Amino acid sequence: MDSASVSPTAEEIASLVVQRLFASGKLPDLANANLMTIEDQTIDQIDQVTRLVMNELLTKQAQQAAAPIACPKCGGPMNDKQAQARVLQSRRGKVNFKTNVFHCEACRLDFFPSAQNSSV
Repeated sequence: MDSASVSPTAEEIASLVVQRLFASGKLPDLANANLMTIEDQTIDQIDQVTRLVMNELLTKQAQQAAAPIACPKCGGPMNDKQAQARVLQSRRGKVNFKTNVFHCEACRLDFFPSAQNSSV
């Protein structure tokens, strides 16, 4: 089965956002809500979705990033460390994700291969 046939469409995602807005009680009196209120609440919900999507994509990027063979600073060996949680400030708010970490004993520095790919 093709993945496009099971993936929600943009219209279905929009409907879910509308359902979430009503369920949250943020638009209790839609009949009397002005455009600015509707827009503000919609943007808040979409920004949350955007941050969740970015979190997932950054986590996948970190998993796919090539491990450095040598320290980018001194050329020495790198040691694999436990993955660390990172927080980045995006245009849509803070994004949390986990990334691999590599440590150079000679430089006493940690390197994040995913940061090199995402220009963070």
